[in-house]
Amino acid sequence: MRDIDMDQATLNKVIAEHFFREGRFEVGDIFAQEAQIPDVHDLKAPYIEMHKILEQIRAHNLEPALQWAASHAGQLPESSGSVGYRGLGSAGKGPRKGPHPPSAFEFKLHALNFLTTLTQQGQEGALAYAKNHFAPFQRTKMKEIMRLMGCLVYLRPTSSTHQGSAESVAAADGGGEGGATAMAIDDDQERPQPENSIANGAVKQAKQPLLLFTLAGTPYAELMSPSAWEDVAQEFMRQACSLMGQAYESPLAVSVAAGALALPPLLKLASVMERNAQDLRSCEQLPVELELGDEFVFHPIFACPVSKDHATPDNPPVLLPCNHVLCEHSVLKIAKGRTRTFKCPYCPMDARADNLRALIFPDVD
Repeated sequence: MRDIDMDQATLNKVIAEHFFREGRFEVGDIFAQEAQIPDVHDLKAPYIEMHKILEQIRAHNLEPALQWAASHAGQLPESSGSVGYRGLGSAGKGPRKGPHPPSAFEFKLHALNFLTTLTQQGQEGALAYAKNHFAPFQRTKMKEIMRLMGCLVYLRPTSSTHQGSAESVAAADGGGEGGATAMAIDDDQERPQPENSIANGAVKQAKQPLLLFTLAGTPYAELMSPSAWEDVAQEFMRQACSLMGQAYESPLAVSVAAGALALPPLLKLASVMERNAQDLRSCEQLPVELELGDEFVFHPIFACPVSKDHATPDNPPVLLPCNHVLCEHSVLKIAKGRTRTFKCPYCPMDARADNLRALIFPDVD
């Protein structure tokens, strides 16, 4: 293949940033040190914050993400039409700061936090949470809010709730040593910690917040499924990368994946050309088009195959009768006028510059 001169410093920075994006900070630090990349801390710091919040989301703690979303409300896509956004803050302890309306991502966080509150505190706690946080979204998210309110009807106690109630009753009846222990836990009283480390771990686990209620087996069960939490985690990564001016997918990973798909047909093409005494490396452009799939289409930018210029409103892409596409300036240069007939540079079909169709590429999300 043709040797291509690359900016090694830029390539090293892309590789280091890929490691930081993936949360492999130790590997990234070692690579940055060996590649002598300057200002590594500034490159790494945003990803450290991102992964700290991401770790908390996957631990089912949304407070750091809510604080992050509130502090970046003016930069995230808004929940357009939201009103009354001077509501309570992420912790529900005071007025929401800032002049910007909350974002659509912030609503996703509040919706999942509402469900968490519902399963831990029941209907009363969930209603209080909804009153404090859903008002700013009443115009744009009312359908979603109404569905969340439907969860209140289907909520039911978990088996551990029944077991805890039975143990409390047994303790009240003087049910022996086990009953005394249950009452001590229910009353949140201090008790001596066992010296055994495994027992200590069991006590710590018992003191963690338990889900007293559940939506399992109801039409709303998927709202708190593991995939719902992972969707929020992925959406946070997407928003955080966007604020950093980065694509959601790692540029290095995308480049490697695209190269892996393109390499087999390129090798086959090089072999065929070699048998015909041709060298692929001498080609200014590939003699065939490589189809990589829609997942590798990112921007609606057309580059003219003749001039290599990007299409602009003043130099739009135009469709020839043979279905080849060139930029208008290239067509006028080849035709030397709008009324003269010219041949397509890629096939023998004739065309006229005043009889072509302008192309409009829709935005690609």
